[in-house]
Amino acid sequence: MSVTTTVRTANPRRIVIGVLVCAALVALGAWAYGLFDGMIDLRVYRMGGSVLLDRGSLYDAKLAGSGLPFTYPPFAAIAMLPLAAVPWGVALVAWTTLSVLCIAAIWRNSLPASAWSYFPERKRVVILVALTAASLLLEPVWQTLQFGQINLLLTAMILLDLIRPAGAKWRGFWVGVTIGVKLTPLPFLAFLLITKQWRAFRNAVLGLLATMAIGFAVVPNQSWHYWTVVIRDANRVGGLAYTGNQSFMGFLSRLGDDSSWVEPTWFVLSAVFGLAVLWLARRFWLADERVTAISVMALAVLYASPVSWSHHWVWIIPLGVSLIRAVNRQWGLNPAVVTGVLWYGLFVLRSIWWVPFRDDRELSWSFWQSIPGNSHLILGMLAFLLLAFTSRNLPKPAVAHTGRNRPEGVSGE
Repeated sequence: MSVTTTVRTANPRRIVIGVLVCAALVALGAWAYGLFDGMIDLRVYRMGGSVLLDRGSLYDAKLAGSGLPFTYPPFAAIAMLPLAAVPWGVALVAWTTLSVLCIAAIWRNSLPASAWSYFPERKRVVILVALTAASLLLEPVWQTLQFGQINLLLTAMILLDLIRPAGAKWRGFWVGVTIGVKLTPLPFLAFLLITKQWRAFRNAVLGLLATMAIGFAVVPNQSWHYWTVVIRDANRVGGLAYTGNQSFMGFLSRLGDDSSWVEPTWFVLSAVFGLAVLWLARRFWLADERVTAISVMALAVLYASPVSWSHHWVWIIPLGVSLIRAVNRQWGLNPAVVTGVLWYGLFVLRSIWWVPFRDDRELSWSFWQSIPGNSHLILGMLAFLLLAFTSRNLPKPAVAHTGRNRPEGVSGE
């Protein structure tokens, strides 16, 4: 049964009022928590746009006061031009409001239609607002907002693009655009291939090529430099052993630092886990469990990327919904509720910050310190194993389907 929901046509006036109310609350919250003096990543994004406006060198520029460079493809800097053209306060409120709205969109489209059908429309709005507000307690979500990161927007773009019907116009294109903004979603191309979503794969490639073409058209020399030199420099984005790097590479770097075995071990682990994830994501996709399939695929992105900062883990929202559904299907409602409380509750605890970090203190962790210090990785692996176990009871994909509810990838798209 698909977990996607049918979105009703909303009143434009209510949408505008809702966005303005959200922006006002964001501005108030940013003031209360002192975010106007922070949001270091949003400052880097604006720096990228400002460098282009000033016709400077994008990948030689450093943010004043921190020395942070711009690490994304040239198209990302082009997309940030509007943020660079407005005052800092306007950019902060607009960007954070967009991120908060993306949280709501992720919840709205992750929860199954059957869950929403229990409530009248007004209560659905209240529930969605409550879920969005509660999500601010989750470590990856709060880190994303605190730094002014782009992760919530990319997650919403990928999720909302791929849950669309198989015949939706340009479905997959926005996945390609997210890759052109930030390379980490690249494994989703493999997911589209293994599930035989040929048109979505084509559209994703076209979306990526479009971002590259725009980059070369606007800043040809800097685009060439990025795609031939900068893209290969993993250390450009920060220390690999830092506790905030919740990936295989981060885990191995905390064990072996610069040892020669770290990189080949990371490659083997990423390849093996990536194949396992593709297998499981395909099983869920063919069973028409789309949100679960996409969320499982996100685990490959998080584990295999050399750098997956904790704020990249905003995928825990749809992944948690997928876990609850899987446990409910296998063992019933009560265990499902417990699973949901434990899953989201453990991310509220922010245990990766309980242990010594920064200045390479991660290299001297004891065994017991490494457990909370790698807790995102541990929880993600437990989620993968639980979903793999419960996938045994998924309906087997049919050889042929007819009708409007035909799972994508089986239809010969």
